[in-house]
Amino acid sequence: MRLDNTQLAISKTCEISFNTPEGTAGNYEGLPTMDAFFVLPKIEKLSDAGRVGKNAPTHLCNNYWAHFEASVKDDLDSNVPARLARRGLGGTVTSTLVATGVYDHEFAILPPQVGDILPSFNFISVLGSADFLMSGVMVDKIKFSQKNSDRVQYEAALLGSGKFTNPSAITMPALAATPCMDGFKTIVKYKEADNTSVVNLSNLGRIAEWMLDHDNKIRRNKRRTGDTVQTVTNYGSGAHVRSQPRGKYETKIQLIVDFLNLSDWLKSVKNEILNDLSFLTPGEKIATVSSVDYFNEVEIIVPKFGFDSPDTAEDEGDATTPINVVAFEDPVTKGTFKMRVRNGNATLV
Repeated sequence: MRLDNTQLAISKTCEISFNTPEGTAGNYEGLPTMDAFFVLPKIEKLSDAGRVGKNAPTHLCNNYWAHFEASVKDDLDSNVPARLARRGLGGTVTSTLVATGVYDHEFAILPPQVGDILPSFNFISVLGSADFLMSGVMVDKIKFSQKNSDRVQYEAALLGSGKFTNPSAITMPALAATPCMDGFKTIVKYKEADNTSVVNLSNLGRIAEWMLDHDNKIRRNKRRTGDTVQTVTNYGSGAHVRSQPRGKYETKIQLIVDFLNLSDWLKSVKNEILNDLSFLTPGEKIATVSSVDYFNEVEIIVPKFGFDSPDTAEDEGDATTPINVVAFEDPVTKGTFKMRVRNGNATLV
């Protein structure tokens, strides 16, 4: 049985309450990813080993079902990757009709003052009889990156409670066509400390690489007496967790730019507070309305930031400066960055 025949899907809906399976097939969509994998739930084992006078255990005991963990990665686009990005940030989505059939969806990081529970959803993996619906799944980490003019990439680390349904009893959806997102059209720009003058690094041809990596640091193994028991009929059982709170999240950002002059270094020395660092990935056309063309877009925005001390490096002999970007708290959203997605869908859940 070939690994790359595995079918993967996520729910279009979020769980109303944690660990609740979505049972409607129409509420799932295929999950594109570059690396094939399939799921087999793992159960933690205990034994009587380690006692004085014993060299080996005499039996095994089931304890907890381990957290489901998986990593998906693909080109960044305005469909499934945008949905996972929204769930990874966790903030409320504001959807706006831009033109007939064209919508903008804006969202930010869930403020700690509001809550520490991110949206949870369902994940399905099917490879023969290994047909599992995993509940209580969250996006633990989300990363966006681009090298040269390649297509922008995203990677999402998924974390589930350990609860599962086997078989899933869901007719798996086909993979939908993904919109083309042109890496060579990516725009990276920001505003100077005056919040007016714009530095367009893409127009200047200086961007060699960029990366934004957001880690929610979701708590694992929050175990309590009375946790729900998951049973495999006639075989055995174990408990699973009932909660996965987010920890103290961390956002790391890096630019690698062609060295031109000392301007970046001087901004770091001066500790300038810069504004609206934007990574805009445009894609194919959604519609033409009143002679205006509208395109799929994914935009990452860092409202307030500064430059750490630039380093020195090279790119095939060209001098470059890697710069760690320090994201400051946005006075409006209270987070480190926010996103905007433009597509042809009225909602983004």
